[in-house]
Amino acid sequence: MAMIQANRIGIKDVGSTANVPNNDIAKLMYYFKCVCGAIECNMTPQMNRLSSYNSWRYLSADEIRQLIALCYVFSPDVFEDKVFFNNPALCGNSSNKFYEISQVRNQLLAVSSIVISGQSRRVNKIMVYKRTWMTEYFANPMLRLVQRYSA
Repeated sequence: MAMIQANRIGIKDVGSTANVPNNDIAKLMYYFKCVCGAIECNMTPQMNRLSSYNSWRYLSADEIRQLIALCYVFSPDVFEDKVFFNNPALCGNSSNKFYEISQVRNQLLAVSSIVISGQSRRVNKIMVYKRTWMTEYFANPMLRLVQRYSA
């Protein structure tokens, strides 16, 4: 675990503005893209496709089920207080922001790697968020899509 201290080193926001379509599939794809921006995901072409949220219309029902399964494996409870931090103060006017770990110091405690489904993954960045972000881009879309696409 690495201690993070904001007081000694300036914090650099490394994220960019995202224009996510108002669609549950697109929002869940954006959540997955955020996960893969924060940790080493070993992106396959299919994983890239599932994180290209502006192309949400082109996913098949089977691909949407794959997305739901991946988001279940990469659910927020796996990352909370390790890679994802509910910290509205660091979000500013955004609902989420990314910071490089080497540039963040104090206020947070981050890990350098995380184990997910038995595999160790390197942490590339941390994400801070407001609770509304997690509700809008994970909880609500996941609930509705699971109900719609469950077999």
